[in-house]
Amino acid sequence: MIPRQRIHHLYEVDTGEYRGAIFASPEKVAAMIGTEERAAPPQPDLQELKDNALSSARGIALDVRRQISTSASPERALSWVLKAVYGAVWQVNEVAANPLLASLSATAQAGFQLEADITGEDPISVRDRSLEKAGLFFQANQLVEGMERLAEDRIPAATTIAELDTITAQLRVLETQTLTKLAQIRS
Repeated sequence: MIPRQRIHHLYEVDTGEYRGAIFASPEKVAAMIGTEERAAPPQPDLQELKDNALSSARGIALDVRRQISTSASPERALSWVLKAVYGAVWQVNEVAANPLLASLSATAQAGFQLEADITGEDPISVRDRSLEKAGLFFQANQLVEGMERLAEDRIPAATTIAELDTITAQLRVLETQTLTKLAQIRS
């Protein structure tokens, strides 16, 4: 006689945790200790999935922020901020002279000239590279901010698993973009 084999969905008896499905006879399933059979696999709980997705998104945002913040020592990061401010003032004053910015612009030019004298580079090149690096740092942080806000706004509002999957896919794309910016900062 041919055994009656079919799909069996197995669950942990004590916890109710889904263990998977097997193709077997009812007798073989009955011989398995610590499992019981139910008619169908469990349906995922949307609220639990949303909670997990939001927690995961926040964890990723925190991790990426840490990576950004440790891409340079605190002292060097502070230097980038100062160079960005002074470099921007110099650049703006260079395009449209403003008597209110003249003193800061002169200080910026002198500071970038000091670095250029040591490295043998042109001070404008040093300034422009500093502004570019600060811009990348800013953009990476803003991508993280946007990613986290998207998660906080859209995940709780998701009404279907498919919608949640779409949001999660968008977040993965943003995470990849952020990590690309981070790699640019480090190079």
